[in-house]
Amino acid sequence: MSELTKKVNQFFRFATRKEVQELKGKIYITERLERVFTMYYIEKKSINYIADETGFCERTVKKDLELLRTLINKVL
Repeated sequence: MSELTKKVNQFFRFATRKEVQELKGKIYITERLERVFTMYYIEKKSINYIADETGFCERTVKKDLELLRTLINKVL
């Protein structure tokens, strides 16, 4: 697991709803990224589940998560 992934995961492990909402207000994301963000970080769904529900392939979901981590890291 990369240091970036560890840093972002640690934030979500201990973040309050208010902190998550503030974070979301600081980053601009598309509707697709918003959906992946919510399902993965808020609802704690797996990558496979997200891929099935959204109709995206797992690789796309993983790339979206990578982009989200990069954006989140910029504001942490």
